[in-house]
Amino acid sequence: MSDPKSPRSLTALAVEESVHRCLAGGHWRNYSGPSLEMLTDWFRSNLRHPYVRFCSSGTIGVELALRSLHLQPGDEVLLCGYDYPGNFRVIEDCHAKVVLCEPSKSQIWSPDIESFEQSVAPATRAIIVSHLHGELASMDRIVPWARDRGIVVIEDACQAIGGTLQNRPAGSWGDLSVFSFGGSKLVSAGRGGVVLTSNPLLAQRMTRYSDKGNDAFAISELQAAALVPQCERLQDDHSIRSRNAEKFIREVSQFEWLRAPSAYTHTDSPAYYKLGLLCDFDSISMDRESVLWTWKERGIVVGEGFPGFANRSRKRFRSHDSLEATGRLAASTIVFHHSHLLDPLTGESSVDRVLDAIAGLAKGKLT
Repeated sequence: MSDPKSPRSLTALAVEESVHRCLAGGHWRNYSGPSLEMLTDWFRSNLRHPYVRFCSSGTIGVELALRSLHLQPGDEVLLCGYDYPGNFRVIEDCHAKVVLCEPSKSQIWSPDIESFEQSVAPATRAIIVSHLHGELASMDRIVPWARDRGIVVIEDACQAIGGTLQNRPAGSWGDLSVFSFGGSKLVSAGRGGVVLTSNPLLAQRMTRYSDKGNDAFAISELQAAALVPQCERLQDDHSIRSRNAEKFIREVSQFEWLRAPSAYTHTDSPAYYKLGLLCDFDSISMDRESVLWTWKERGIVVGEGFPGFANRSRKRFRSHDSLEATGRLAASTIVFHHSHLLDPLTGESSVDRVLDAIAGLAKGKLT
């Protein structure tokens, strides 16, 4: 156990205690146990889906969701041109055709029905919709649009656990929804993920695909022991992160060369795994690599966003769009790690230090 005098967040202490109980009780060596049961109950009660399948990663979760659709060669899956690279690959692995759409003009990194409308075709079987960088995709519009056309919605909420749209949890909107417990995620066991659905047929198909003599993609009871207290404290931790993110976004708005995610209504509350900014590097006469290096030298945990798919071979996807907007977006996005909003170990915020680093760069380059 840790030194009780050292600074530790309540969540970190709760994780240590839960894992200790798992080890002391001998449950750590079992395929399942009380922690997995508690974790299953938490997702069922909080995410509005009765079928819960834990797996080895969020990427495998998206693949399981796609596998449950029994996709055939020639079937198409719509995907935003700016998204997590693994989502592109798993569509290919399931022998479907990737169809790329430009991000929404009213948001930054999110798709919308206007971009999907231009790309939908008779062969379209599913769409993958991701919540990224502190934005919430417009699931309240996308889901009805897709269902009217018989298209399955896979909601990638790997970055968005704890977030809400119209007072409804992110991850509860899709026909299939996926969360990640990977390293440094808002709820993390180093590895792991979960797929949720309300469709018993799709749940059965995921079970059959995962059965390789045993559950080939399962998480362990020890991982579950680390996850349960994080889920139980998620609302409190999310509230702290949200307050700090609101301050960050408000202060950043003074810099014309930075664009942060838009403000949300009182019914919406984005989750902030990596808080994104869109940067006009030309206006400060610096490239992204130099900016990131400058901030990293000051101890800021910051990096590039996703590379996007604009430069991939056209043989690998179909697109109605030029993907020029996607390319510009990928070249201009930076992301700050959530530890600046709430350190998972100490429970402290370093938002002011990040804002000072941004202001310092502005003073040096915007004269």
